[in-house]
Amino acid sequence: MLAALPRRFLFAALAGLTLAISGLATASAPAAPDQFIREVGTGTLKALGDRSLTAEKREGLVRDLLTNHLDLDAVGRFCLGRYSRGITPEQKKEYDALFEDYLVKVYAQLLSQYNGETLDVRDGARAAGSETIVESQINRQSGPPIRVEWKTHEKNGKPLVTDVVVEGVSMAFTQRQQFESVIQNNGGKLEALFAAMKKQIAGRR
Repeated sequence: MLAALPRRFLFAALAGLTLAISGLATASAPAAPDQFIREVGTGTLKALGDRSLTAEKREGLVRDLLTNHLDLDAVGRFCLGRYSRGITPEQKKEYDALFEDYLVKVYAQLLSQYNGETLDVRDGARAAGSETIVESQINRQSGPPIRVEWKTHEKNGKPLVTDVVVEGVSMAFTQRQQFESVIQNNGGKLEALFAAMKKQIAGRR
């Protein structure tokens, strides 16, 4: 069974990821990472505030964002950790499809919990190896701000998000710990993870 990640971390990751990447498809030229994240927030905040969104439309929005602007292959491989090395082509195909559906389901549910959060982005970005990191914070109507860092890299000339770090906690690493725990507790069988993901996607516990 896949345990629920801390809600405030997941929501911050979703809100930030949505704010950060929603404008990529219409950008005519790559902007500086910090300026890009700052400029695209307004339209997404309005979309998140639309209470008339159905669950189906919400999932469609999240799927479009993730498949176009998150490096799903790299993130999915990272989340499998050492188990990615022995995966067969058939297992890889099944895992890739499940991983996308799993992220869509988890994050689409969180979209409905948006409640007026805003995003402040720090000027400038810093290089970290092949990645670029942008610092920001999500301001909540109640409670202190949440510190969020975005990790991005370029792939085929296109910027893609590789991780969201919330209050020092990496979402990708946290997800990998969950996945590896499920596999380890079931004799190292990937099928056990697949079954847990299917339950999560179907909304079963």
